[in-house]
Amino acid sequence: MPSVFSSERRVEFCETDAAGIAHFSSLLIYMEQAEHALLRSLGLSVVSSNAGKDPQVAPRCSWPRVKVECDFISPAKFEEVISLQTTVASLGTKSVTYQHRLSIGSNLVATGKITSVCCTQLAGSMASIKIPQPIRELLTAYLVAH
Repeated sequence: MPSVFSSERRVEFCETDAAGIAHFSSLLIYMEQAEHALLRSLGLSVVSSNAGKDPQVAPRCSWPRVKVECDFISPAKFEEVISLQTTVASLGTKSVTYQHRLSIGSNLVATGKITSVCCTQLAGSMASIKIPQPIRELLTAYLVAH
């Protein structure tokens, strides 16, 4: 059974539309924030500097998004607290796809996926690289078996 990373987030007024419902783009931001929180819980970051620390990890590593999916099921309103459950749907050679479930109590708000690619940043350019083994091992704990 994979680990599930759980976090919560309150819908802020500036994230809502005229009806007081969380704008669709806010839900994508919530998913991205859950990804960042998961990485921080593992001692990682979405942008990290490793200069000289671990030879298996690139000196400067980042995770740009290459694909986003979201199914909007029910509204989330101003002041409601959304629970987010995050797992790893797939772990490729260079990419990771996070799977998210957003809910308020027992009411499902949305499900979504974000795919990020491991990249190195050197001299102002970016190139995809293999996910370093130490990072792969940490993410594997959240991998959902298919």
